Amino acid sequence: MKILVVDDEVTIRTNLVLLLRKEGFEVLEASNGKTALALAREQAPGLIISDVTMPVLDGYGLLEQLRADPLTAHLPLIFLSAHSDRADQRRGMNLGADDYLGKPFSRNELLEAVSARIRRSQALDRSDTLPQPVRLSAGPTAPSSTELDVKGYRIVRKIGSGGMSDVFLAIREADQRELALKVLDTGLNDDVSLLHRFIQEYALLAQIDHPNVAKIFDQGFADEHAFLSMEYFPGGDIKRRIAAGMTQDQALGVAVQLALALQQIHRQGIVHRDVKPDNVMLRQDGSIALIDFGIAKHADHAAGPTLHGEIVGSPHYLSPEQAAGRAVTAASDIYCLGVILYEMLVGQKPYQADRVEVLLAQHLFSPPPRLPAQHAAVQDLLDCLMHKDPGLRMDNAQAVVDYIAARWPQAAGTRL
Repeated sequence: MKILVVDDEVTIRTNLVLLLRKEGFEVLEASNGKTALALAREQAPGLIISDVTMPVLDGYGLLEQLRADPLTAHLPLIFLSAHSDRADQRRGMNLGADDYLGKPFSRNELLEAVSARIRRSQALDRSDTLPQPVRLSAGPTAPSSTELDVKGYRIVRKIGSGGMSDVFLAIREADQRELALKVLDTGLNDDVSLLHRFIQEYALLAQIDHPNVAKIFDQGFADEHAFLSMEYFPGGDIKRRIAAGMTQDQALGVAVQLALALQQIHRQGIVHRDVKPDNVMLRQDGSIALIDFGIAKHADHAAGPTLHGEIVGSPHYLSPEQAAGRAVTAASDIYCLGVILYEMLVGQKPYQADRVEVLLAQHLFSPPPRLPAQHAAVQDLLDCLMHKDPGLRMDNAQAVVDYIAARWPQAAGTRL
């Protein structure tokens, strides 16, 4: 990785350069923000480490100009500063800094921050940036319906596949009820974290009893498979309905139901972290239910930052704080609700890009998208849902319900 070090203090800059080169990095250096900006545009470093207080152009000015240029908007930046005031740190984070190290800092602290950024970049490269749609056919290592044997259930067919598990339509033998059986092959997947997330999903869903959250029934282990059984949705998710076009009342009606689901899980102290159309399922009566709590967290655990910039969620629907690898809260789910509302009204995602870095930069820095004229009345709501500052979004999901019910009462009860 190529790293650009920016600091007007020669001793500090030289020490940083030597330390990073000793670790095997290619290092560029600049004594002020203006020089650094030119180098960033010319060399496209993988990371910028910059002091805040500098002549000509300070660190904040450098970051602002980097973010304003599409060629450099995605470049990660770590601030170095002797300032310990929280307002200064908040300013840097609001401008889009990826991390903030206070001077003096140790060698290990610096290398940990740099390593975290590398892990984040590698994770994005592995995923090829954009979330893949649910696969309707089994992958080469996925268990087939004939190979899978779960006591008490008769497997009918495979209906979907996600990042860590496969989903089958099954008949519960006790009452002949159709259920969705979500299965993790513990023999093929030796990643303990996947099993932990799988078990966690049942534990979280078991706490919730709400009509707009998928019902879960059972969890267990069979041979080399962990499984959980849950409500089956023959209508699938809402993506096809979005593609077919929704009326404004239908979009607002779904938003109300989704907000009610979020209000319920947030009341339980749970942050979903992956609210997207793929996880919003349609029942035959036109109501919707939120599913897939595999990466959800209790708020007391989610309140801290992820592993030094780890990105969790789907890039098209990430809140700005998720895109930056920062702490997530209930407000992060509310931002995702805003993204879905825009997509339901317009028929396309608000931010689109060929590269995930550009997509994340749009979530971080682009203003909330503008709705077409026929939906102009919803713009204020969308702006509140998709505000870049989580503290300036609607206070909670119930506030979304109340807002829609007050302004569009006929829409609040609309079903698909």
